[in-house]
Amino acid sequence: MMGCFAYWHVSRKRLQAFENPKNEDVKISRISKKRISFFIIILGIITVLMFIAFLLLTRQQKSLNRPSYTYPGSHDLSINIDGAVRNYRIHIPATYDHEKPLPLIIVLHWFGGNPRIMEAATGFSLKADKENFIVVYPEGNLPDYSWNAGFCCGQALQNNVNDVEFIRRLVEKTMEDLKIDPKRIYVVGVSNGGMMAHRLGAELSDIFAAIAVVSGSIGKDPDGHLIIPAPSGPVSVIIIHGEQDQLVPYYGGGRFREIFASISECVSFWVKANNCSSNPQVETSSDGNVVKNVYSGGVEGTEVVLYTIIDGDHSWSFRGISTTDTVWEFFKNHPKP
Repeated sequence: MMGCFAYWHVSRKRLQAFENPKNEDVKISRISKKRISFFIIILGIITVLMFIAFLLLTRQQKSLNRPSYTYPGSHDLSINIDGAVRNYRIHIPATYDHEKPLPLIIVLHWFGGNPRIMEAATGFSLKADKENFIVVYPEGNLPDYSWNAGFCCGQALQNNVNDVEFIRRLVEKTMEDLKIDPKRIYVVGVSNGGMMAHRLGAELSDIFAAIAVVSGSIGKDPDGHLIIPAPSGPVSVIIIHGEQDQLVPYYGGGRFREIFASISECVSFWVKANNCSSNPQVETSSDGNVVKNVYSGGVEGTEVVLYTIIDGDHSWSFRGISTTDTVWEFFKNHPKP
């Protein structure tokens, strides 16, 4: 009897289900929708995770492809220039992130100097950390650490080394490896390095926005003509020179076989090249030791600035002025347009 009742109960439910098929369809539909929604959510999460993983892998790959020296600090490196190995030192500020383009300053040492000494003497690496720019200290030609400025000095001149090409290639390599602002590339040099800076400004005005020359001059040939060509484009110039300089005389000439143009002639060369005003604005320090002449109004906003240090001799450092700070402020205010 109980078995018959159970059979009747189950059969009744089946009959009800058969008689009301829509109820089952609704339940199945609801379950299907829930499952589809669940799968869509899971699929979305998986897609997001895969995208994040792709970005991380891409960034990691870029990091692996970067040269090891592209991280903050000072690094000693070399580059092959037409079969010759040339050395240099580079300093990258702690704030460098491989994304934001930074200014680049090439710093040229004096005859007999070297990159490490120049880094210590100028303090440009410390300045770079504060102001966020990259510094490269190229090494002159061995064994005397000289630069071929076209008329001076040492082995570089005797062997007719193409230091212009060295600096050009060095800038190009640095731009390949690091994020450099092409409108803010500069060169500064002292003594023989300053002479080289004059030459680079004249021959590589397509690269350099501005140059700085400290205790350096332009050479003259036996007929009294300046040995560097007129630049193909405008380039701002700052010159800092001691009036008591006996090695590279402020008023020209020379104690050795080199013939130096006077600092006034150097200034006139750049004023004419940039079409600046020939009437400078003159400022003198309170003690009279530092005289600043500003020749403004040049092509594309270029300027030529001369700092005469009355008691200054042949040096990088002078009383009453910070050479490094002065040069950086000038560079900072004179990018290419």
